[in-house]
Amino acid sequence: MTKIVTIEAKPLLRDAYTPFGTVIDASRNPIFCGDGQYFVERLTLTRRTGPMRRINRHFDSTQLFIPVTQTPFLVVVAPPYLSAAAFDPTRIRAFIAQPDQAFTFAIGTWHIGPRSLDGRPMTFVNLQGQRSNEEHTVDIDLVELLDTAVEFRVPG
Repeated sequence: MTKIVTIEAKPLLRDAYTPFGTVIDASRNPIFCGDGQYFVERLTLTRRTGPMRRINRHFDSTQLFIPVTQTPFLVVVAPPYLSAAAFDPTRIRAFIAQPDQAFTFAIGTWHIGPRSLDGRPMTFVNLQGQRSNEEHTVDIDLVELLDTAVEFRVPG
């Protein structure tokens, strides 16, 4: 039987999120792309139900999400120093972002796409390296690798 790990979501605050990326504020926020080629897209993420079983990371660029939908959402990450072979689901962190909070995933940060808190699809502007998904991504299936899935507890 698949083990379920429950992660408590916390507010998305700049200092708490620093190990995983940047919460964009009024200051200049650098982004990086190894080959200098970015793509930008308007991305609508559909509703995800049930525990999380997959997580991925990119090694070539920072990934930026700017919310268009005006509703809070969940940002899910794990430290970049974890290897796929020794991945520990208890190291996953979840943050509750407000509709006006843009953020990045730092290079190598494990993540999933933002999750809606109310189950409706959400739209974002997504900026990342041109070849991130095709050539520079590691994706793991936690159920297959560790017989573990992750669920999130959102206070309130």
